[in-house]
Amino acid sequence: MENFNGNSLKAAVKVYGPLHSDGKTEAEIKEAIGKDERGFTADQIDKIYDAILNPEPAKPKAYKHIVKKAFRDIDDFSVEHEEGKDVSDFNPKRLATLVANGIVEKVEVED
Repeated sequence: MENFNGNSLKAAVKVYGPLHSDGKTEAEIKEAIGKDERGFTADQIDKIYDAILNPEPAKPKAYKHIVKKAFRDIDDFSVEHEEGKDVSDFNPKRLATLVANGIVEKVEVED
């Protein structure tokens, strides 16, 4: 298989991971992977099996807080926070209030 990347690995783990949960042995799992139509090499089969045994921990989601409606700063009224500005550095309690009031939007950051 020429193009073996992270997506291919994840897809293979998703397909063959349940075999491990079902109590299949290492040899049985590797044999099943070897019969895959994608034609994995021995090296790729080992990587897939290792990924089944040692899955990557899920990354915590990252967020940023973006101003939806311009507003003045609570501590310095001369400072205006304009629409589109990232205010993620605000106090978490203040951010929660601004989000609840619809002034700031909590947006998930893509990897």
